[in-house]
Amino acid sequence: MKKNLNHYLALPYRIEIVHIPEDEGGGYMARLPQFGAMGIVGDGDTKEEALADLENSQRERFQYYLEEGLEIPEPEIADDNFSGRFLVRLPKFLHRELAQAAQQNGVSLNQYVCTLLAMNFQTDRLAATDGDAR
Repeated sequence: MKKNLNHYLALPYRIEIVHIPEDEGGGYMARLPQFGAMGIVGDGDTKEEALADLENSQRERFQYYLEEGLEIPEPEIADDNFSGRFLVRLPKFLHRELAQAAQQNGVSLNQYVCTLLAMNFQTDRLAATDGDAR
């Protein structure tokens, strides 16, 4: 079965809505992050306008892909495929230092490492977002 435009438009792609600072024109940008930070975007003065513009951009881009015979990736895997658990191997010295730091903070090693990951992941995401907005 050949997949048509309506098939792809009906798929549940993840959408991000970003507020555009006033000094950059204001309003909102809606995007499909799976296609890159600026791959398929829409903008508007309101979130609703940005989403409507994104729908138009998505329709135009998907139509172009189909006409050119280019592959359209389907939505990325859902969150329910992740257990929240994974194994990390690290050097003994780092394991020791992390365990000591966790003990000094009165938390489990697992909680300490999760906190470090979350804090640094957020910093990394903010840095990536700042780079995308420019």
